[in-house]
Amino acid sequence: MANPYEWVTEIYTLRKKRDLEELQTDTSKATSANAFSWIKKGNISMKFAKDAEKILDVGCGWGRELIRLKNAVGVDICLPFLRTARNYVKNDVVLADAHCLPFRENSFNFVVMSEVIEHTTDPVKVLSEVKRVLKFKGKLLMQTPNRILTFGKLISTEKYGHTHEFTFRELKNLLESIGFKVIQRTGSTIPYIPSTSRFEKLNHAKIFFSLWKLLDKFAPLKWDIIVLSELVENQSTLKDFK
Repeated sequence: MANPYEWVTEIYTLRKKRDLEELQTDTSKATSANAFSWIKKGNISMKFAKDAEKILDVGCGWGRELIRLKNAVGVDICLPFLRTARNYVKNDVVLADAHCLPFRENSFNFVVMSEVIEHTTDPVKVLSEVKRVLKFKGKLLMQTPNRILTFGKLISTEKYGHTHEFTFRELKNLLESIGFKVIQRTGSTIPYIPSTSRFEKLNHAKIFFSLWKLLDKFAPLKWDIIVLSELVENQSTLKDFK
């Protein structure tokens, strides 16, 4: 597997301008399709979570969404990412595995999982843990690549560690099996070129980026699935999802 810490330096600061751009909220300041997309994703999370009293960001990484979320605690299994986050965000961060969250039951009103569930080895276990720490009627916002668009192959699993990519129906069935009710579905941007592609540098080319933004404005095709759900069951039935 490729180096998972490529984003950071030995002093836990970000290497690339693109990654620094992702920490702010103004898409007009983005200079690449990658940064534009991640800014937009983060702003969607910020919009949905803005009125929540206590938020948990599961898989917060180095803080590109956490920085937007007031009253939020970030959790990640990668210590270098969390050390990097401390250089950029004021939120508390905790080193932990999403499969075993170190929080009491009913601790949070809102949970954010952005581009995380596809990396987990046991999605049912992770969502059961989210359910445990989430208050009844609390909200869960998930973002994940849409397998209908990626075919499960366009994003390199070797580099990114995707164990399972979902269709909307699969994700909905999984959430309902745990005790969540999907209340809204949306998306963020059209696909940008994955960094595993030989053509990835086009994301940063001015002509390509201008054309990409134009297509993003008018094309309905969305790269990811973004689902807002509500916890409606106190006890999980853990039915199989298909």
